[in-house]
Amino acid sequence: MTMALSIFISGILGALRFSKIGKIYRPFIYLVWIGCFNELLNIYLGQHGHYTFVNMAFYDLCESVFLLWFFRELKVLKSRRLFYVFLITFVAVWCMEVSLITHFKNFMRYYFAVYYLCIVLLSIRAVNDLLFTERELGKNPAFLICVGMIVFFTFGIISKMFMFFNLNISTDFLRNVSAIYNILNFLTNLIYALAVLWMRKRQAFTLQF
Repeated sequence: MTMALSIFISGILGALRFSKIGKIYRPFIYLVWIGCFNELLNIYLGQHGHYTFVNMAFYDLCESVFLLWFFRELKVLKSRRLFYVFLITFVAVWCMEVSLITHFKNFMRYYFAVYYLCIVLLSIRAVNDLLFTERELGKNPAFLICVGMIVFFTFGIISKMFMFFNLNISTDFLRNVSAIYNILNFLTNLIYALAVLWMRKRQAFTLQF
């Protein structure tokens, strides 16, 4: 839980620097704030003995929508039709799994498989273009965000595969996987915070897709 709260670093920085942040990064800042609210809600529900499956399910859906909006602003999803294909796919898979499988009583498997894979592919596409168009990648917010998502969501895909295929794995192994996931979440949030620090109003690049 403590490592998850590291998202507040980006949230606070985003609030302090909001007037200096360009429009293309606004969807990401909004998502960070939603993440902060969700973490507070998780703490409240946990302290009162309630499950967090419902709010986490809705957060995961919101996360996918805001990240698609972010990629739309970056011109990775230049085609409006392609944007809506991704959006409808995410919502349809989410609704199907919630209504037919999990009923808000367990973690979603199929949705994560589709959502995580798509985000990784979109991030790779953005990074690939930036490698050929940008010089100071370490100061490019889009590059930092996409690299963070590639690392985090790729490991997310790997970790979710153990649940997806119901592999007979020891509890200690799953505990170690969860620990690594939490550490990556913490490091990714630090990368996001650094990205927020480098955000400017001027759009420094245009992805050619």
